[in-house]
Amino acid sequence: MDYNSHTGVLYSLRRSSQHDSLEIEYTSVNIFWYIGRGGNCNWCHSGCDADKEDNGGFGFRRVVFFCSKAGLLAGNLYLTQTEKMLSRVTNTKAEESTVSIYVLKDSPAQSLADVKDFKVGILTNLDYEHTKTSLKNMEEEAKVTLGTAEYNNMFTMLQELSEGKLRSIILNDAYVPVIGELEGYTWMSSEIRKVETITTTVESTAQVEAEIPENIPDSFILYISGIDTYGGLSARSRSDVNILAVVNTKSRDIFLLSTPRDYYVDFSVTGGQKDKLTHAGIYGIDTSMEALEKLYDIQIDYCLRMNFTGFIDIIDALGGIDVYSDYDFSVENVRSYAKGMNHVNGLEALAFARERYSFQEGDYQRAKNQMEVIRAVIQKCASSALLSNYTSIMEGIAGSFETSVPKEQIGELVQMQIQNTTAWNITSYTVSGTGMTGYTYSLPGQAVYVIEPSLDSVAEAKQKIQEIQEKTDE
Repeated sequence: MDYNSHTGVLYSLRRSSQHDSLEIEYTSVNIFWYIGRGGNCNWCHSGCDADKEDNGGFGFRRVVFFCSKAGLLAGNLYLTQTEKMLSRVTNTKAEESTVSIYVLKDSPAQSLADVKDFKVGILTNLDYEHTKTSLKNMEEEAKVTLGTAEYNNMFTMLQELSEGKLRSIILNDAYVPVIGELEGYTWMSSEIRKVETITTTVESTAQVEAEIPENIPDSFILYISGIDTYGGLSARSRSDVNILAVVNTKSRDIFLLSTPRDYYVDFSVTGGQKDKLTHAGIYGIDTSMEALEKLYDIQIDYCLRMNFTGFIDIIDALGGIDVYSDYDFSVENVRSYAKGMNHVNGLEALAFARERYSFQEGDYQRAKNQMEVIRAVIQKCASSALLSNYTSIMEGIAGSFETSVPKEQIGELVQMQIQNTTAWNITSYTVSGTGMTGYTYSLPGQAVYVIEPSLDSVAEAKQKIQEIQEKTDE
């Protein structure tokens, strides 16, 4: 029998003697019993040889029956709550891509019928086929025919919209916040509005579930993507958090590798042209995974995606977390953080993970803080708090993220943690590079800030990944 005195978990209890055979996988009942030396049962009242030594207390069979029933009830509770949570976890095999027709905020146009008499600007060199198909579907649904004006330069099209030379444009929604951050185009965040929107479901090509292993893999790589949206999880959007979690379940090691959002990389969509890593998310989570696999020469096994809403919900469900800050800093309208440990709720953790302007190292410090939040979440989940608040935590995190990890594997990992509360060894690393100005696939014709990867830093990251994967149980 194994008993964890810290969590009150009794598990793997086996006895084969003249007493009834008993096997309990795990239970949260805070109970301790002791079989006396020499094989005598100090708790037996009758029915076994041990009563010759001690005739007081409950009958052994009653204790066995009580523990058995308590164990089964608690075990079923954990499994039931885990299953409920898993039933609300969305798989990442499908994503949503939204295309809208935009007009200036003060335009009198309120519907497609109001823009049918003037041309709609459409880009021919970016997401053209998808945008054209979306426009056709809009026309068929509204029973109108729209004229188009084709552009091969996004910024020429936007300039003519702002000057009133063009009355409307059709654009993938994912590009709007990207453009709105550029100098001279901040008006895109507040001075345009939609008159029509269509959302299509896009099947992910990289997330077809492989055959589920019989046991938890000794090691695997999980891609954690944080998208910059609130609300629903399925919308394609920039991935502002790009962290690889290299997990070794035998040695209980987790290596967190962060890649800056502005890393200058290429992926299949770009046709060899480079782009920011964060922009890969616009084309789907499988594109982000592909970019990282190419950069580090690895295969990513699973992915997990959450947005701001899901992030806040998970932290709050855990009752907050304790994060270490390297600096004193403040985030307006949220809170001040002191150097050292800070207990934060969901909103405060989000602000801690997103802030970059308070630090001289900018994005690099933000990456460190993001990994610190993940470390704190893992630590909280691996503590007794998970068991003592299991039901509320499972209810709180349900629906807060999407993942390609098979539900059976999640259940196995939860059970493994319940049975073994040994601390995980968590290390982290952020690859570096050189900041510069460059042209990107997603913003053609516009020079933007990017980070040219350091080959030495990437090579060190590869080595660290390999070391964790090859580590044996110690």
